[in-house]
Formats: sequence, C-alpha cells, structure tokens
Amino acid sequence: MDADKPPRRSAATRPQATKTTGARPASAKRPAAKATTTKVAARASGTALAGSTAPAVRAGKKATTTAVADERARKRTARMKLQRATRRPRAADNDEETDGAGGRLFVTALARGLEVLSAFGSRDRALGNLELARRTSLPKPTISRITHTLTQLGYLAYDPRAATYQLGGRTLSLSYAALANLDIRRVARPIMERLADAHNLHIALAMRDKLMMLNIETCEGQGLVGLRLPPGSRMPVAVTALGKAYLAAIPDSERKPLLDSIRRQHGDDWPMIQRSVERSVREVAERGYCVSAGEWRKDINAVGAPVTVPGSSTVYALCIGGPAYLVSPDELENDYGPAIAAIAREISAAMGGD
Repeated sequence: MDADKPPRRSAATRPQATKTTGARPASAKRPAAKATTTKVAARASGTALAGSTAPAVRAGKKATTTAVADERARKRTARMKLQRATRRPRAADNDEETDGAGGRLFVTALARGLEVLSAFGSRDRALGNLELARRTSLPKPTISRITHTLTQLGYLAYDPRAATYQLGGRTLSLSYAALANLDIRRVARPIMERLADAHNLHIALAMRDKLMMLNIETCEGQGLVGLRLPPGSRMPVAVTALGKAYLAAIPDSERKPLLDSIRRQHGDDWPMIQRSVERSVREVAERGYCVSAGEWRKDINAVGAPVTVPGSSTVYALCIGGPAYLVSPDELENDYGPAIAAIAREISAAMGGD
C-alpha cells in the first residue's frame, strides 16, 4: 500500500499559495492615489480661487460702507438745512434787509432778543408769545426763552392774567436816552411846528429802520383830522414820501442793496415800485422834494424831502401830508413840495450845514 502512495513533497518544493487577504495588487492601489491627488488639487485650486477673490469682496464691502456713509451724510445735511429754514427766514422773507451782518463776532442770541423787542410797535399795548413768534419768524420755544430772559432783565413786563408782555422800564429808558441825544429833534421841532400850524397838516421827521421809516418827531396842525402818526410809528420805505426821499439822498452803494431787499420783499409789485423810486430820485435831484399820491394808502397824499447832517452819514427825511380830500396832487406839487424842501434846507443849515 505504501508503494501506491505518491511521495510527499518537501516544503521547499511545495508551491506557494498566493495570499489574497490584507494586501492589494499594485494595480488596485493606483485609483486611490489618483483620487487623493485630485482632492488635494481641488483644495489647492479652491484656496487659490478664494485668495484671488478676497480683494474683490473686500472692495465691494468698502464701496457699500462708503455709499451708506454718503447717504447718511446727505440726509444729515438735508435735515440741518430744514432746521435752519424753519428756525428763521432771512431778510428777504421777513421784511428785513440784508446788510451783511454776521461773521465770527456776530452774536445770534443777542440779535434774536433785539428782534423780539423790535416787534413791538407804537400801537401795541401787549403781545403774547404766539404773536411775537409770528412777527419775528422765530420758533415759539425760542420766543419763550427770550421773553423770559428779557422779563428777568427788566426789558419786558409780564402780565400773568393775559399771558402777554409789554415793553419794560429798561427799554423805555433806552428809548428816551436815544431820543434825548438826537440833536436834530431839538433843532427841527420849532421849524416843523411853524409849517404845521401854517397849513394844518401832519409833519414828520424820520430815520430808516431796516425797510421801514421810523418817526422820531411829529407835529400836527390844530385843524388836522384823519392822519396822526406819533413818534415811534413806522411806515414802509418803498411806497412813502419819507422813504423815497431817503432813498434819493443816500449813495448808490447803499441804495442798491436796499433796493434789492425791497425787490425781494414786494415780488410782483417791484416793477411799479422801481419806476416810482427812480422818478423820485430824479425829482429830488431837480427840485429837492418828491411826491407820493395814494401809494402807501389810497386816501393819503404826501410830499417828502431829505435832510442831511454835516459830518454825519445818517440821512433823515421830512414829509408833509394828509387826507386826499385836504391835500390835492396840485397842492403837493406847487405849495407843499417847495415848503418842505425849504425847511429841510433850514434844518440842515441849523445843524451846521450850508
């Protein structure tokens, strides 16, 4: 039986079995290596792409931030302009002239306080904060603070029952001091009284206050009815004999900005006013007086003449007038015009002129 068995092979001659577990052929490992290389390349490409787009992203963010800041600045500027517009209109909107006031030394709070005092007219017994705000175009809270301060200082007097203010003692003291130191009033009054008694008409001596003429002295004849304008009353420069006589006497350098303010104030009426002023300038240059018949009020006629004071830049104006049924245009031209021009020259001479 042993002879029938095949001989055993030694381990050295036994064929080796190929192991298939735990190891892969080299050909099977190559795809994995390629996949890994692809992932690495993709990450590198993404990093490079991100690096190249980062400046553009940052630039976009910066542009957006700048646009937002610009929009905020634009809105802030618009808001400030609106606040300034509602706070106080300028001269052209508030029957005031623009005379270049301002600058580094200009005190706005003081100017507003003086505007409140100037709002009181000769016929105003008392005014409330609402009316003062309307007349000055200042906000009501600002008016409240100003009137409180002026009351504490004695320039206004407060009536708690009516919640109104009237001019106080310190304001009256200033007014009296100003009038008492106007030498022209002392010189002019007896001359004015003589003319008023002779013609029984209203005679006024005035000086300019912004776009108004302020009466500083007045005289009325014994028989005058229908026109009484006491010292402190005001009339417009543009359409009165007083105002046009004043405009005719001041230098062109002063007249031009004043006429610009009048033009802005009167709007559509300006062409007619301009022609009237130009005619008055010629009349004063030719004969010393100018006529205003029914321009300020339809039932009032007057004639005016300028008064200059030697050594002073202040120009005053005189006028004589009355109701139209007492003063005809012919009388203005032939009687009252020459008379007012004569006393204007007399007052100027008494003040030291020729």
